[in-house]
Amino acid sequence: MEYGMSEEPFVLKYNWRHKILAIVYYFMIAVAAFFGGSLYAFFHCYRRNDWHDLTHVCSLFFIPMFKIFGIKMVVEGKENIPSKSGFVMVANHQSFLDINAIFAGVSHTAFLAKADLWKIPYFGWGLSKTGSIPIYRKDPKKNAGMGKIIKQRIDQGYNYCVFPEGNRTKDGKMTSFKNGIFRIAKEHEFTILPITLVDTGKRLSRNTLGLRPGPIRIVVHPPITPEQYKEMSMEELRDSAHDIVESELPYKKQKNEEA
Repeated sequence: MEYGMSEEPFVLKYNWRHKILAIVYYFMIAVAAFFGGSLYAFFHCYRRNDWHDLTHVCSLFFIPMFKIFGIKMVVEGKENIPSKSGFVMVANHQSFLDINAIFAGVSHTAFLAKADLWKIPYFGWGLSKTGSIPIYRKDPKKNAGMGKIIKQRIDQGYNYCVFPEGNRTKDGKMTSFKNGIFRIAKEHEFTILPITLVDTGKRLSRNTLGLRPGPIRIVVHPPITPEQYKEMSMEELRDSAHDIVESELPYKKQKNEEA
């Protein structure tokens, strides 16, 4: 049986040890972000006026964090990661761990994320400083001009990560992608890098408090360049990216093998 297909998504049991691990994991991230991040921001980023460099530190931070908490990361398709920065990653969304996995296994990145996160003291400030952009779901008019901002920063060498499902899945199965980032891509033309995250929801589920050590798999698919999607409609680009990401999830692979 192939990797990741031995257990149904998100039905694992979490005992008190897993709950303690989750609490410690969240606590260590909070402490590192507040104290370590503050010191690095002041002594390095502020003096050099290069706040985006904080995202590089995040990439370095989560590699040992995964090892400490027994999360064994397997990355496939590293050769597909563009050699130059300035692209948008689109991935499925299972867990809080997804963001950490992108940092540790793929690339430094800023994010397009729900605007409510900017209300969190200090955290919202950090998001803004690193180039992340809020998405206003309740008041879409505030999203006007987002495409130009994304394109400008991509041209400056920023990478972005987007979870087009909008929310974390509860059962491991992908929901449809929302139009936003694909509409922006058609208008402003940038490279899209599809990524499949496998079993992050088993390690740190959204359904309960618990961190369960074990493997996660990150599949980096070949990038989709503006030249490749030039003749595609926005809907075709959206659905094509969705199918590529979904193709490496265990339930989809099993269904294809049985067909």
